[in-house]
Amino acid sequence: MADTAATVRLAAAASVALQQLLAGPRQSGTLLGVSEHAAWIGVEDEVVVLSDRRAIRLPNAIELAVDEVGRWIHNDDAAYIGEGIITVGQLTAVARRWFDPRPVLGSCRSETLESNLAGLSNRLAVPADPQLLEAFRKRDPQQMLDRATKLLGFGEGLTPEGDDIIAGAIASHLLLAGAVGRETGCLDAFTEPLHELSRTRTTSFSASLIRHASAGRVSAPFADLLKALTGRGSLDAATEELLAVGHTSGPALVGGILVGGLALSLENAS
Repeated sequence: MADTAATVRLAAAASVALQQLLAGPRQSGTLLGVSEHAAWIGVEDEVVVLSDRRAIRLPNAIELAVDEVGRWIHNDDAAYIGEGIITVGQLTAVARRWFDPRPVLGSCRSETLESNLAGLSNRLAVPADPQLLEAFRKRDPQQMLDRATKLLGFGEGLTPEGDDIIAGAIASHLLLAGAVGRETGCLDAFTEPLHELSRTRTTSFSASLIRHASAGRVSAPFADLLKALTGRGSLDAATEELLAVGHTSGPALVGGILVGGLALSLENAS
C-alpha cells in the first residue's frame, strides 16, 4: 500500500456545498478513483472531487492551483475529510477560499430566453428528449419521475448519459424559471423520490451530481451556458465549451438544458 503520510499541503478553493462536510469532525472516506487531473472521494452520501485547475470545476469540487493533482495520489490511498481539510495519500488540501456553484442569472425577458433556446436547439444534432420535455411542460411530477426512472443509469461512465440529461433538465428548469419569474414547485415532488431511486440505480458520483443539480448547483461550463441563454455572454462559445465536456456528458447536459428551458417556453405558449 502507498505511503499515506501527508507530505504536500496546499491551499484550495472549495464549493460552498461542501462547507458543512469540511467543517465537521474528521472522518474517513473512500477513494473511488483517480485520474491525472482529479480524484473522487466518497464520504457519506457525497462524492467530493479533488481537482486541479485543468479540470472542469464541478459543484462538489475542492480545487487546487496545480496542474497534475493525480501525481500525488494512488488508487490504494486512504482518504480523510473534516476539520477544514481533505487528505488523500500524500496530499492535504486546506480550504482557504470558497466558490458558489449556483449561478446568479438575474432577470431575463421570456422573449430573449425563447430566442436563445431556439438558437441552441439548432446547434444540436439530437433533439431534446421528447417524453421528459412533455412531462416538464405539463409540470406533472409523476410523469417526470416515470420518464426519469427509464433514463436513470442509462449509459456508461461515472455519469451515465441518461443521468446527465436528468441533471441538466432539473437545474436549467429551476434556474431559468427564476430568471423569467416562474415558480418551480413541481420539482420538489419529483426530485425527492428521484434521489431515493438514484441511490441504487446509478453511480454514487452521478447521484451526487443530480442532488446538486436539484439545488441549482452546476459545473462552470453549465453555468456559463445558462448565463448566455439569458443574454449574458456568447451563446456559441458557451455551447461549444459545454459540448466538449467528457465523452457523452456535454451533449447530454446540453440536451437536458433544452428540456428544462423549452418546457418553460412551451408552458408559456400553452
